[in-house]
Amino acid sequence: MNEKIVFDQLNKDVADQVHIRQTYKYFNGTERSKGLYDAAIKMGEEVLQEHKEGHNEPQAMVDLVDQAIYNSRKALNGQQTDKHSLHMQLARAGQFLRGQEFTGLPIKTQQYWEREVAKAHNIEVASNTDQTLANQTAIKVATMFDTMEQMRPQLMKEAAQQRAARAKRAIAAREKAEKERQKREAILEKQKALAEQAAKEHKKEEKKSHKQKKTGGLRGFWSFLGFHKS
Repeated sequence: MNEKIVFDQLNKDVADQVHIRQTYKYFNGTERSKGLYDAAIKMGEEVLQEHKEGHNEPQAMVDLVDQAIYNSRKALNGQQTDKHSLHMQLARAGQFLRGQEFTGLPIKTQQYWEREVAKAHNIEVASNTDQTLANQTAIKVATMFDTMEQMRPQLMKEAAQQRAARAKRAIAAREKAEKERQKREAILEKQKALAEQAAKEHKKEEKKSHKQKKTGGLRGFWSFLGFHKS
């Protein structure tokens, strides 16, 4: 009678690797501790694959591999990610983005800062940010400030040119709008004059028609009298 091999715990521990790899214990762990865990998981996957293909290892081997996964998981030695430096740089960046100096920068530079600070913020709040990424992001934000200081004269010149260009476009737009307004008013005046002229012509025609009717009526009356007199 063949021994029934139980794979339930091994299946659970192998499947749990997705969650484990998202914890700081794993992603901030030393390469050695992560390597031992990865190797144990690989052995577990191989045992499960053999089971699917109909080749079962003895229960003792299954339990041994599962114990290796458990032990290597407990040995993961990563510490919680220290995001203090990143937090400080983002606080500095947030204050800068709300300041008058930021609004005086060229449009493309403003868009770049907003985009990169948003990315850094997402990294800060993410639960799976490892220490290396947190440090790199903090350094990047600090470098952005340093670069801006070095390029300040050029950026200020570019911003002034953009403001002048926007002012020129605004003036041109106002002038165009004024011309359109004057054009509409001229058309309305012309239409008004034509309407008034038409009204005068209509009134004149009414008077003429009324006079003709009156004259025709008297002429008929006198003709009637002359007819009876004769």
